[in-house]
Amino acid sequence: MKTKEIGIWIGLIVVLIGGLWLLVTAVNTSPSFSTSSAIKIPEVSKNDFIRTAKSASGSARLPASERSDGGQAKVTLVEYADFQCPACGSFYFLIKRLEEDFKNDLRVVFRLFPLIDTHQNSMISSQAAYAASLQGKFWKMHDMLYENQDSWSNSTQAKDIFTGYAKKLSLDLNKFKSDMNNSSTKKFITNEENKAITLGINSTPTFFVNEGLIQNPTGYEGFKKIIQDEIDKK
Repeated sequence: MKTKEIGIWIGLIVVLIGGLWLLVTAVNTSPSFSTSSAIKIPEVSKNDFIRTAKSASGSARLPASERSDGGQAKVTLVEYADFQCPACGSFYFLIKRLEEDFKNDLRVVFRLFPLIDTHQNSMISSQAAYAASLQGKFWKMHDMLYENQDSWSNSTQAKDIFTGYAKKLSLDLNKFKSDMNNSSTKKFITNEENKAITLGINSTPTFFVNEGLIQNPTGYEGFKKIIQDEIDKK
């Protein structure tokens, strides 16, 4: 009887150690990167929101002379994201750090993909960002939305909160409110969402580096290595 009990306890210990090992492995796994992804995203265009060292002041889109290569940028990071998504909020700070580290070598492209069936304020936050873009302040609003995500995510007064952000950004409030509620704004966002779904994208954030899909994006060091490897190829 004692021998049997000892065997059971040994078995339990082995299972627990195995589970702990799997957990540690998962946490420390580097993101996988596929340059031959089955998902072929559209090329960066005038409709995209692009940020490089040259556009860090917050303008929504770059002049045509800078759109093709992001100035001197060697790497393009495309993110499909939802402003209310908690994971997107966490990765926001990681991406900002990468922008600081790589400066002229990295351009970031943000594509709206609100998860309207999951997050109550995902659509209106995208509308606020788009409305701000029409006054040249997309990235300023983008940053403000992520940095204050906890303040508005579950609010029933999100629209008023975003109007307050617009005021802080010195936007024309009448224009901002009109643009935020305009059917053309909603159409743009819905079209962006539908294009992502057609590509097979179904979660946020989804990242591509030079059109290669990043799978299992676990942390800063993994992202940094992928970007550095792409720079080294140039």
